[in-house]
Amino acid sequence: MTETSIKINKPNPVLAWLARGFFKLVGWEIDYQLPDDPKMLVIFAPHTSNWDAAYLVAAGSVLGLKPNWLAKKELFAGPMKYLLSGMGAVSIDRDKNENKVDTIARVIEEADHIILGIAPEGTRSYTEYWRSGFYHIALKAGIPIHFAYIDYPNKRVGAVPGIMPSGDMDADMEKIRAFYQDKGGKIPENVGPVRFRPRTYTAS
Repeated sequence: MTETSIKINKPNPVLAWLARGFFKLVGWEIDYQLPDDPKMLVIFAPHTSNWDAAYLVAAGSVLGLKPNWLAKKELFAGPMKYLLSGMGAVSIDRDKNENKVDTIARVIEEADHIILGIAPEGTRSYTEYWRSGFYHIALKAGIPIHFAYIDYPNKRVGAVPGIMPSGDMDADMEKIRAFYQDKGGKIPENVGPVRFRPRTYTAS
C-alpha cells in the first residue's frame, strides 16, 4: 500500500507562529471546512500569481496540513526519496500500456490516505479552458472533488466541501463554476472562464 497521510497533523509551532503572524500582517483569513475523508482530490483556483503558493503554504502551516502531489518514480532515488516523501510527494510508476488517468487513479486506490492537490487551469496566465484530467481521475477513483480557493479582493484563502463526480460533466461543472465565479485572483486579467473544452464533456 502507498502510505500517504492527509490527516491534520500537529502544526510545527515555529512555522505556525510565523504563518499566523503573516496572515495577521496582511489581514487575511483562513477558511478551512474540509471533511476528514481518507481520500480526496482538491482543486485550486484561481491561480494567477506565484504569491498564491505563499498563502497556501502559510495556511497549511497554521493547520498542520500537508497535501500530496505527484512525481515520477525516477526522482525517488537515494536521499531524494525521503525529501520528496516528507514534502508530500507520491511516486508515480507510469506503465506504458496505461494512460495517465488510469495510472493516477490506481495510485489513489492503492493508498490508505491521500489528498491530491491539482490546479486545473494548468497555468498562471489567462486560459480559456480548464484541464479536465482532475475530473476523470476523481470519477475513476470514486473520490470527492473538494474546492480550495484564494480570493484576493476578500483577503481569504480556504478549502471547502465540493462534489462527488456523477459522470455528468455538464451538471458537475455548473456546480464548480457557481462556486468559483466570485473568487478573485491577484491578477484579475489572468482569471479565465471556469469551463472545459467542449469535446471533453463525453465521459470515458
